Amino acid sequence: MSWFIPRAGFLERLSEEEKMRLGQICPPRSYRKDEAVFMSGDACDELTVVLDGMLKIVRQGPSGKERILHLAGPGDILGAEFLEDGAVYKADAVCTSDGVVTCPINREQFVQVARELPRVTLSLAGSLAAHLSHLEDQIESATAPVIVRLGRVLTWTARRFGKQEPEGWVRIESELRQEDLAAMSGSTRVTITHTLGQLRDLGLVEGTRGRYRVRLEPLERMIEDLLWES
Repeated sequence: MSWFIPRAGFLERLSEEEKMRLGQICPPRSYRKDEAVFMSGDACDELTVVLDGMLKIVRQGPSGKERILHLAGPGDILGAEFLEDGAVYKADAVCTSDGVVTCPINREQFVQVARELPRVTLSLAGSLAAHLSHLEDQIESATAPVIVRLGRVLTWTARRFGKQEPEGWVRIESELRQEDLAAMSGSTRVTITHTLGQLRDLGLVEGTRGRYRVRLEPLERMIEDLLWES
């Protein structure tokens, strides 16, 4: 998803004064649980910075059943192709909680921001450059074993949206079905079921029916070891 930039670091590079002026030029929007920020096929004519809350990026299957492609939270950027003529969203962005707040930036506002707040534009350019590196990593990992791809999805989600528990466990707060994990890992449900069983046997994952917890650091070490061996 080239229009989605996870953990862009965009806001972290701005001063409080720049954030305040950005909010004046581009007033934040608030959403409640199950509200859509955008839908597949909508014109991608805004850059959306997630300020608070969590959204799921989903795609509807032929039967109408949704599959989660990614989760987005504070600091993530949606709509990176908003300057491209005719760009459209290829998935839905739906709020998974109340209190979701975004900062939408349309083309006209972007021009004003570039004129008044040049450091904001430079920060965005830095985020886009970092995103290119992120895409390269994704391409590289596309041929990695499924256990590595699934492990990366679980560790990334745990670090972004997890809750620390005793003995090194992290509980993933968002419900993720095996179909969702398959879509996010570029695999199939049957393979994900088998691979989750492997991770359970290794003592790295617990849970089922969409609710999981992981032993984060040991799982990350295993992923690195497997990548080094390959």
